Amino acid sequence: MIRKVLFLLLCTTVLLYAQFVDDDMDGVANEDDLCPNSALTDIVDAKGCAVDKVVFKKEHHFDVTLGYSYSKLDSNTSQHSQSLSMGYYYGNFSAYLYTSNYDLQNGESGTGDSTLAFYYRQIDKQIAFKFGAGVYIPTNDTPDNKTDTFLSAKVTYYYQKYDYTLNFQHTFMNDFQTVDTDRISVSAGYLISEKAYASLTFSTQNSMYQSDDDIDDISLYGSYYFDKHWFMSGEVSLGLSDSATDFYYVFNVGYYF
Repeated sequence: MIRKVLFLLLCTTVLLYAQFVDDDMDGVANEDDLCPNSALTDIVDAKGCAVDKVVFKKEHHFDVTLGYSYSKLDSNTSQHSQSLSMGYYYGNFSAYLYTSNYDLQNGESGTGDSTLAFYYRQIDKQIAFKFGAGVYIPTNDTPDNKTDTFLSAKVTYYYQKYDYTLNFQHTFMNDFQTVDTDRISVSAGYLISEKAYASLTFSTQNSMYQSDDDIDDISLYGSYYFDKHWFMSGEVSLGLSDSATDFYYVFNVGYYF
């Protein structure tokens, strides 16, 4: 009995296929298809002609950024650094890896601590929330240098071409004779064009050493996108307190794909 049913189903399928031939597989039989060579991504009408296309959204993105920075730590010490950062983006999630090398004015050189961070971003109408967690990997060879971790939260309000951001980060310090730090920053940004953006930020943070003053600075940031892949960014920062870096600037060139 089962064999007879299977045989009948097979015969029915063959007969249906013989009556319905669709070479371009758009759902319209050849005899009724006025556009017989439709692409697989075409959305067709009853006559087999394209009325729209299926758009495949690319969810995964990456970027690679090379940077150069100069820091005047105080009146007697300056530093040059070269950095490499890589980002991964998938929907609302992103990951970030950063590492750098430095050269001090006195001839010393080395590798700074590296950063590995993960973020989640959610946009609700004109407000965006971003939460992060990360680790500072002790790639610097300073004695007793240990792994530190952090948690961050950021909220941004968008109004026309302007945006206003409040950012908070708590760092759990594990190095010898250090304390946890809290960094708070407020910024205002402006979308100059579809390719250019600028923002001004004030930030304050308690020092990792209890005997030092808070670290206050103000910075100006800008970015420019040459096309959908290449971009550049830069930042200039001035220290407002004795414990802050006196002067700092960084220039980055990146590729997004």
